[in-house]
Amino acid sequence: MGWIFEGIVDWVASTVTDLMDAVSGMFLNALGTDMFVMESYFPFVAKAFTVMQYIAWTILFLITVWQLFRSLGGPITEAENPWSLILRSCLFAVLIWFAKPIFLYVLEIARAPYTALMDISNGNETFTFAGVENVIKNGVTNFVSTVSVVGEILVLILMISLGWNYFKLLLEVVERYVVVGVLCYTSPLAYSMGASKATGQVFKSWCRMVGSQLLLLVMNVWFLRAFNSSVGYYVANGGVLANGKGSVFLWLFCAIAFLKTAQRFDSYLSSIGLNVAQTGSGLGMELLVATRVLTSAGGGFMKAGRAFAGAGVAGVSGGFMAGLANKFSGNSYVRDAVTQGGQKMGMGGSIGFFGRMVGGVAARNGATLNSNSISSVATKPPKVSGKIGGEIADRSLGNYMPHLQGQNLTGTEISGGKITTNAIGADGKQTALGLFNAEQFEKPQGPHSIVSATDGSQWYQMATGANAGEYHGAPTFSSISDGTTLQNVGEGEISANTPNGESRWYSSAYYNEPDAPHTVMQTDNGLDWYAMQPHATIPAFESGADANEYNQAQFGNFMPSYEQSVVSVDGSGSQYGHFEVRHEDGSGTAFYDSSQYAAPRGDYQVYEDASGNSWYGIHGNASVERRPVYENGEAVYGADGNVKTVSVETVRYNSTPSRYAEPTKRNMDNVEQPRRKRE
Repeated sequence: MGWIFEGIVDWVASTVTDLMDAVSGMFLNALGTDMFVMESYFPFVAKAFTVMQYIAWTILFLITVWQLFRSLGGPITEAENPWSLILRSCLFAVLIWFAKPIFLYVLEIARAPYTALMDISNGNETFTFAGVENVIKNGVTNFVSTVSVVGEILVLILMISLGWNYFKLLLEVVERYVVVGVLCYTSPLAYSMGASKATGQVFKSWCRMVGSQLLLLVMNVWFLRAFNSSVGYYVANGGVLANGKGSVFLWLFCAIAFLKTAQRFDSYLSSIGLNVAQTGSGLGMELLVATRVLTSAGGGFMKAGRAFAGAGVAGVSGGFMAGLANKFSGNSYVRDAVTQGGQKMGMGGSIGFFGRMVGGVAARNGATLNSNSISSVATKPPKVSGKIGGEIADRSLGNYMPHLQGQNLTGTEISGGKITTNAIGADGKQTALGLFNAEQFEKPQGPHSIVSATDGSQWYQMATGANAGEYHGAPTFSSISDGTTLQNVGEGEISANTPNGESRWYSSAYYNEPDAPHTVMQTDNGLDWYAMQPHATIPAFESGADANEYNQAQFGNFMPSYEQSVVSVDGSGSQYGHFEVRHEDGSGTAFYDSSQYAAPRGDYQVYEDASGNSWYGIHGNASVERRPVYENGEAVYGADGNVKTVSVETVRYNSTPSRYAEPTKRNMDNVEQPRRKRE
């Protein structure tokens, strides 16, 4: 019977090699860096390009009208400059008309490296995969010559593995070309997003994706020609290196590793910040699709299982078969395959083992975890949750945290009640994010916002590093008083016009809590803002002796609680929040705005002005000082050679209050994490 098995293996191996020979070398020459193949196989995309342009113009018009409408709201809406918006809209309307010529010009730039790689001469590329089959068979026969059946099985496994990975790479090559074609014929939609600052990031991301995909298009030549030259060298030399070492297995493992690296090169580029499309579903995803088909075909068996529902185990709704159907979820096996530690949430036994094996293959080939799978780990206690990390965590977290959808994440780690990740912005700077489940952690002491996951759970979000403040979102306040208008005047700073006057508000994500009087305001997502107490408004006192009566009347109306008689008012310090009055006996009182100055040392009184603002009043005694005489900015000297002086009546105060300092910037690299609640 051995010769029958050997014949079957030879037939399968020869079929694989014949298929590989049939498609080898035809893809690169056919595809190229133009849209000829795209238009030949999909003629509709070329005919529908004009429709895409009209759609793009419509979207551009709607965005422009909406942004212009927002500008009617004034500074509170943070709208764009209308003239700038109109000019950019006109520019991008023209770019939509020339979208295809621009894209084809960019393709011409990519043609140079593509053609250069194709034109490199390499004699080892004249090969057939049938030669690979023979060399592998000879090498395996020498290695396992005493067990012929094992040798035949090994040849079959190696050939199928090599052929399968080669076909997957060819599929990746075609997919990458199709992605470039889709980007070309939908380019007007990208230009429709460029006019407004609100949507400009979409256009920038599209531009980066075009550049990244063209790089992949060129790298297709590099990978395929490098592999072809490796096969030619292997057939000619039997897998032996120039130094005499090497073997069949070493070359084969290197060849398969090279093919896998080529297939995953798009994910490698994505990990360094390039916007590339993740192509290739992988063997694991195809097996999952096949499993879906089989389970659908088994629906009739599920109907038969309903007969057991009436006699089901007590407390199990729907019977055993219904519970089985609920547990058999493909994504749960992907989760179990990538979760370190914790309890397996999917089915156990041989079915669970096979499901996790398939899930692991799917995870390595670009699968993502859905919201339910992430929630089953993130919301569980740490002792049973386990931990999810790696690339699948990076690309899946946005499915659970909607505000992180589309972000470039790296170093993500999901565990019970705690999620950490690093977000890389468009400027390449990195922000560390920590999310803590509100049911498992106490409220943080440092700056934080509250975000909601797709399962409805609440999470405290803390950010450190560059651009940390941006991840707390735009400030929205539902609890501000009527008549208050807000205007953004800087990073983490708002100007608030309230019925009591103008004041500045500072975000706790950017600033430390100030010493000056303030109120802590909280945004709708839980972030604290420090609303400074509005400064008191001092009347416009005039200077000169002729203005004494006017100033006395002004002061009497402004400070009705002050009973002592006033003969003059000095308002020269009004811009700094203080002024001074003089009395008939030569004494005086200095007033300091309590919202700008700390309480002074020594004796003082607190007065209230007509608007309800508090002032520190410090009494001073009459005094006489000798002051130098100046003319034209220079001191005047007497006959004795000394500077001339005059006696000036003044007031001597025992103390002067210190002015509050401006809020200081917070250290964005040091945020104390919250404590976990006791169970």
